[in-house]
Amino acid sequence: MAALLRCDRVSRFFGDHPVLRQVSCELHSGQLIALVGANGAGKSTLLRIFAGALKPTAGEVWLGDARAGSAAARAQTGFLSHQSLLHPSLTVDENLDFYATLFGLAHPRQAAQQALAQVHGEHLGPRRAGELSQGMRQKAALARCLLHRPRLLLLDEPFASLDAATVAELRARLAELRQAGLALLVSSHQAEALADLTDGALCLERGRVVHPDADPVVLGGIR
Repeated sequence: MAALLRCDRVSRFFGDHPVLRQVSCELHSGQLIALVGANGAGKSTLLRIFAGALKPTAGEVWLGDARAGSAAARAQTGFLSHQSLLHPSLTVDENLDFYATLFGLAHPRQAAQQALAQVHGEHLGPRRAGELSQGMRQKAALARCLLHRPRLLLLDEPFASLDAATVAELRARLAELRQAGLALLVSSHQAEALADLTDGALCLERGRVVHPDADPVVLGGIR
């Protein structure tokens, strides 16, 4: 089966400083791959390139037949960054309706309801985003990423600042999304949060893909 996401020799420089160097990898539908590495390894930069928010200095990224950053690729990609992108003074329903309209969805309210149901967050709809706990806000932000039914889901440190119960709930949602056929790439410093969920890991060190012999699971999903 052809890969959904194909990354071919991607490099990214900021000025003269290399952040990513010759990164190649593939991700298939129904896979969950952990993106691991120390601070400054290039994880967030790589996710932003995959999401189309940043262009590579060299190399190519394709989502199916669409180049990353194109309208066709964005329509298939959900990206959860460090910010929820929810307006604090609006309710979760109002936030999701806004984004569904922004995405050009034919039935914004229906899409918002379905996305909240997908993360088991129907009860969050009437709540103002600014009044939510970190865990509730993360759940609502994940619903925002799912509004347009993406095929690829990119998550940058989704477990940060969450308590154990919320981590367990988020793990369950990610497992459901993987089972539903989405491709997921999840960056996390908390290896235990992704235990037993992944098909492998993409390990970065100083912007390069590495294959530590001590952890054979990192070989999965890496070309």
